[in-house]
Amino acid sequence: MADDPLHRFPEFARAVSARLEAGRASYGDKSFSRHPAVLCGEIEQELLDVMGWGYILWRRMRELREALEGVAKDRTP
Repeated sequence: MADDPLHRFPEFARAVSARLEAGRASYGDKSFSRHPAVLCGEIEQELLDVMGWGYILWRRMRELREALEGVAKDRTP
């Protein structure tokens, strides 16, 4: 089962559903009647946020790797 790339899809679907329910609680179902161009703008903004968070995580991982490589070099005889 672990080899199946879709075995965790139900978990993903539950997470998406939870986000939709949270949006419904905050904003109602207004998004379903918004103009597609407005929704495209929302998606663009969200993608920029994801990319920004990805860059932050990338930097932090890079700094951690560089620190670990520095420790490894310090311990090399």
